[in-house]
Amino acid sequence: MNAIKSILFICLSLSVFDTQAMAISSLMLTNADNQAGVFTLDNTDEITYFLKTSVSKVEIVDNEIIKTPYTRENLDSWGIATKPSKLVIEPNMVKEILVESICGDKCVTDRDQVYQINIQPVSYSTEGKEQSKISMLFGFSPYYIVPAKESKVEYQLDYQGENIIAKNSGNTMIDIVIDQCSKNGTSITNTNTSSNGKGGDESDRALCKANFTILAGRTRNVHVPKDLQRDELEVMVLNHDESFKEEITLNRGE
Repeated sequence: MNAIKSILFICLSLSVFDTQAMAISSLMLTNADNQAGVFTLDNTDEITYFLKTSVSKVEIVDNEIIKTPYTRENLDSWGIATKPSKLVIEPNMVKEILVESICGDKCVTDRDQVYQINIQPVSYSTEGKEQSKISMLFGFSPYYIVPAKESKVEYQLDYQGENIIAKNSGNTMIDIVIDQCSKNGTSITNTNTSSNGKGGDESDRALCKANFTILAGRTRNVHVPKDLQRDELEVMVLNHDESFKEEITLNRGE
């Protein structure tokens, strides 16, 4: 399996996320390799975008997400860096942002290291005229995760009403997957099938599958989509590379 894996908070079988006419390859990327992680940006607009990137370290403290921006003042504690930090994407062009580890021997490996990559537009002028579309510009803030060297998966799931209370007390992120799609792609939760009796397209599959990511040390109240709710709900719990994989049945409480 490719060690660089795209994971969504709620997976709807999509791999590209659009904001106006700009798309990014992933909103959450895990990278267990020593090689750089890659985010791909695709500009399908008719204007040129000038972008800058910044990084925030993400930590869980008392179940709260704390984000610490990287600045010159905390340069010695930086774990990763983006390359390039500034870029220009012309119309119909694709550019990559590399995320490289720079912590060397200081890298923490006994627990997931979580970062947020902030990709923001900057205003610019051409021939003395301010870019007229600046008010429509976008921003992306995908997560980038360097998994623990050795996964220690510990979790609790409590299915109550329409929600799953998920507590991740391990040292690494987990995915909770609800998959009610048949192997041939037919949507169990969607009765709108094609005339030949086979399942529909990707939108059909999206209705029968959901994926929730729980960061290490985090407790989340996860809402189960109505079409997927069952009194006995089968779920799968995975770590980033599926070296841990467990199927369980949750009984719904009141």
